Amino acid sequence: MTQQAGGLITVRLDVAPEHEAEFNDWYRLEHVPQLTALPGFVRTRRYFCKNADIRYLAWYETADETVEAAADFQHIVASPTPWSLRMRTLYGDKRERMNFKLMREVGQTDFGDAPWMYIVHTDIPDHIVDEYNAWYDNEHLPRCAAIPGVLRARRYASNGILGGTSDGPKYLTAYEMTGPDVWESPAALQARKTPWTEKMRSLFSNTRRALYQLVAPALEHTQALAMPRITVKK
Repeated sequence: MTQQAGGLITVRLDVAPEHEAEFNDWYRLEHVPQLTALPGFVRTRRYFCKNADIRYLAWYETADETVEAAADFQHIVASPTPWSLRMRTLYGDKRERMNFKLMREVGQTDFGDAPWMYIVHTDIPDHIVDEYNAWYDNEHLPRCAAIPGVLRARRYASNGILGGTSDGPKYLTAYEMTGPDVWESPAALQARKTPWTEKMRSLFSNTRRALYQLVAPALEHTQALAMPRITVKK
């Protein structure tokens, strides 16, 4: 693996079924290589959740949470390619971009691409944030990372939502897993069954949970730099 990723940009997009093949080609051939080659980007993966309101998720790991505001990234946003302009007309409001800072990481780091990822977004009242962080760091994340089939657990805090229509939750936790049934296994249910967990979960608000399947393996920054630039006019 390359450098440590202390930040994360997530982008959720979706298009109508008749444009889905072109949408995935755009991501694979142009957009992911273009962004991942920028300074500060570490690696990118893409995921799919058939039951989500916005089904596709691009997961851009970055050096830190300042990369999104940097001139290189903002230039891509302000000066889209012809193909990116076309995609904007197709996904429209089916878009959400969020920027995060890594808070805690538990588990393996050298397993490559996990085929499944379970994600929890949530907000928490300001007056219990300290207890929330203590619960996650000292009890919940270590217990969940020890579940058979969970390879790594990471949690993030958001710097805000940009370019979307929803009020995105502040906190995100991602569990990378070997299979789709890991999170509902008896071991997983037991790991989440504690008095402290019950208390904290009762205080969650604006919560979203989704199980994502990997659809495009990691593209590392160094790999993206070496790829030829493809310009497709649509």
